[in-house]
Amino acid sequence: MYGLRIGLRGDWPEVLEEIGLDFGWFSRTDDGQRADLEIEVQRRPPDYDRLGELEAAYVTPRNVVFQQEGRRVVDYFGRAVSVLDRPGNRLLVQGEDRHLVHEAAYQFLLSRIGEHLDARGLPRIHALGLVGGQGGVAVMLPSGGGKTTLALQALRQDGVRLLSEDTPLLDRRGMLHPFPLRIGVNATDAEKLPEGSVRELERMEFHPKLVLDVDAFADRIEPSPSPLRHLVIGRRSLGRAARLEPISRSAALGPLLREAVIGVGVYQGMEFVLQRGLRDVLGNLGTARTRARSCAAGLARARVWRLTLGRDHERNWAAIRPLLD
Repeated sequence: MYGLRIGLRGDWPEVLEEIGLDFGWFSRTDDGQRADLEIEVQRRPPDYDRLGELEAAYVTPRNVVFQQEGRRVVDYFGRAVSVLDRPGNRLLVQGEDRHLVHEAAYQFLLSRIGEHLDARGLPRIHALGLVGGQGGVAVMLPSGGGKTTLALQALRQDGVRLLSEDTPLLDRRGMLHPFPLRIGVNATDAEKLPEGSVRELERMEFHPKLVLDVDAFADRIEPSPSPLRHLVIGRRSLGRAARLEPISRSAALGPLLREAVIGVGVYQGMEFVLQRGLRDVLGNLGTARTRARSCAAGLARARVWRLTLGRDHERNWAAIRPLLD
């Protein structure tokens, strides 16, 4: 993934296969080169005795985090545990709940990949990333705001390609880069998914979802970076009509701060601020500057729009379609 080589191994083939599907667009055959990060999955009860008497660094609704020099332990309340050996860049995940072990490994990977992307000057922006005839389009909506519905409609359109359903990358030149992952859809919207490459995903804190694997739409992904031409700030309404109207660049500053610099809705974004102490937050001001620089470059060359989404999905897509012609 943009220079980060990840190796997967372990004794639970189903979990390893699911992780491979989650990040399927980036998968490569083993060429014998050493991985930068090794992930091992073990189907067994968590072995707490080998970890010693660690004290909790912080507690979240989904886990308890313990830290000691060179090692980070995440305990999922006795059901699973992940142990990161930082000097060896190795993660061990143990547990007997397949869905929990899978999600623990997936969330860790998102966090580690996010660190790598920030270091490369490729921060994630919480938005739907599309490419049309005019260039890149980023549609910023909060979680549950309608990005997935628009993404599924985009996949059915000629002349429109996908960069990411949730987190395209924005570099210091204002270019959008692809970062396609699985697409999660509520079970009530199952009829919107194409046939094949669909599986059910159970999650720690939320209701189950159906996910569309990347291999189902790999041919619709734009592999090359695209200049950000249109930045769309979305909002929901209870009406049926949809409306797209130009707004000033200054109106995008708040949403960009929230959805890209802080990263609300992006795993390892706001979670970092909420879970760590002030010292760690201040220590990451360099990352915030990198993200802000990328946002400024993108904003300088893009037109900014306000998109009001209604209850009619077809009208919503028709409102945004002119930006992709």
